[in-house]
Amino acid sequence: MINRVLILSHPMSEDASQLANKAIQLLHSYGLEVQHILNIREIEPDSYDPPQLVIAIGGDGTVLRAQRLGLKHRIPVLGVAAGRLGFLAEVPPQMLEEALKKVVNGEYRIEHRHTIQISHMRDNSCIGRYIALNDAVLARGTKPRSLAITVFVDGVLLAKYVADGIIAATATGSTAYSLAAGGPILSPELSELLLTPIAAHLSFVRSIILPSTSDIDLTLARPQEALLSVDGLVDTPVEYGDHLLVTGSPETAQFIRLTPPRHFYSQLVAKLQYNLQQTQQEK
Repeated sequence: MINRVLILSHPMSEDASQLANKAIQLLHSYGLEVQHILNIREIEPDSYDPPQLVIAIGGDGTVLRAQRLGLKHRIPVLGVAAGRLGFLAEVPPQMLEEALKKVVNGEYRIEHRHTIQISHMRDNSCIGRYIALNDAVLARGTKPRSLAITVFVDGVLLAKYVADGIIAATATGSTAYSLAAGGPILSPELSELLLTPIAAHLSFVRSIILPSTSDIDLTLARPQEALLSVDGLVDTPVEYGDHLLVTGSPETAQFIRLTPPRHFYSQLVAKLQYNLQQTQQEK
């Protein structure tokens, strides 16, 4: 039974702020304890009792921030869209009241999304370990020059890319940066990993789907300025000689869903068309 709820809303969105206030009023009317924050960095995870539900109000970035907390404490996240439609926030603004009523009454299912783990190795030591729900991206820094990236899978050379970067994505992340770079869309319940180069030059290997048990090694083949970005939330410099080791993680992100699994397919085209229309209108 849900008693404590944490609401995380986008700090720069007026729509998200209004929806958060409405959600607070509704949840209080159901007798639930509610905490509202605008910045997940304000949370000290070990200094309070974790909530039983996190409601993320905003875009996919807000949901990803909420899931960083959700993964740590194995808490389900309900995503409420505010602004441009994304792929992680299931509840549209006009359905907020109905959605919260269903959640309070236990009329929902838990959807588990697979993640990947990334170990940043330097001189045989791990200097950083991360979990990604969407993707890990090795990309060029500020200089407009392609990177030379060597990719090994299970100790076997897969390819040597000359590209702006390479994306290691989950099935969830297949509809994010990887899709923009020309990668395929994977069904969200799949555990497979997806490698997609960014603006690759004269490469015969484009996107490739690999088992979640694969051990992927991404390295810079020459000294260059590069960055590792994890879910677009963590950025860290990568040096020549570093190894980024990527594989499937046993951790799964939990989402509260109010629709059956097949809803993903019925909404996929609608969301892509909506975003395309919005982009065209902005031009």
